[in-house]
Amino acid sequence: MTHLPAFTILADAADERRPDQEEVVVRFAEDGRQERFRVQDYARVYGVPGLYEAIVGDTLRCRSPDQVASMLARAARGLGWAPRSVSVVDLGAGNGVSGEALAAYGLTPVAAIDTEPAARAAAIRDRPGLYETYLIADVLALTVTEQHTLRALTPNALACVGAIGLHHVPPAALPAALELLADDSLLAYTLAAANIAVDGAEIAARLSAIEDQWRIEVLARERYRHRLTVSGHPIWWEAVVARARRR
Repeated sequence: MTHLPAFTILADAADERRPDQEEVVVRFAEDGRQERFRVQDYARVYGVPGLYEAIVGDTLRCRSPDQVASMLARAARGLGWAPRSVSVVDLGAGNGVSGEALAAYGLTPVAAIDTEPAARAAAIRDRPGLYETYLIADVLALTVTEQHTLRALTPNALACVGAIGLHHVPPAALPAALELLADDSLLAYTLAAANIAVDGAEIAARLSAIEDQWRIEVLARERYRHRLTVSGHPIWWEAVVARARRR
C-alpha cells in the first residue's frame, strides 16, 4: 500500500444513530486539524488513503472481510479444491479490503465490482494489481462487454462482504451474478442479523426461482460480530457459503 498518514479517530460513545448515519471526528497527525466524517460516506472516506481502514477496521473492528474469506477458503478445502484455483468475483468490493482478505487466505480475487467510482480509484491507488479488472457497474445491468470481460476470467466463486440488503447489494444480485460463474461455483455472502427475516426470505425466494437451472447447497452458515457501532455496541451479521452447480 501507499504511505498512510496517521489519524486519531474520535468516536462519540453517546452516538445512537443508525449505522448508515454514524459519524466520527478524524484528527490528522500531520497538522492537527479535525474533520467530521460520516462512516458510510464512502466517496469522501475513500478519498483519504488509509482512512477507511482506520475508521472501520481499527476503530470499529470490522471482521466481515476476514470472516467471509476464511469461510470461503474452508469450504473450498472441504470440497478438495485448491484455494488458488478459486477465482473470485468480489461484489461490492469497495477499496479492496475484502479482496486483500481473500488473497490472504490463498484465494484468487480476479474481478471487483462496485457502483462507487471512488472505490475503484482507492483500490487501484492502495492495492495495485490486486484484481485483474475492477468494474464500476451494477451487476443487474451489466453491458455485454462487461459480461464478456468477467466471464473471460473464468471465475468460480462470488464473494459479497457487504450485507445483502441494507441498501448495499440487492438480493437479486446473487442469481444475476451466478450467470457470470462456472458451472460449479461457490457463493459467499452476508446478511444483517436484524434483517434476516426479510432479506433472507427474499434471497431464498430468488434462489428457489432458479432451481430449474442451478442446484444450490448451503455448506456453512455462521453468526458473527460484523463490527462495533460508534457507541461501542456489537452489530451482528450472518455469513453464508453455498455451492452452486448448474443443472
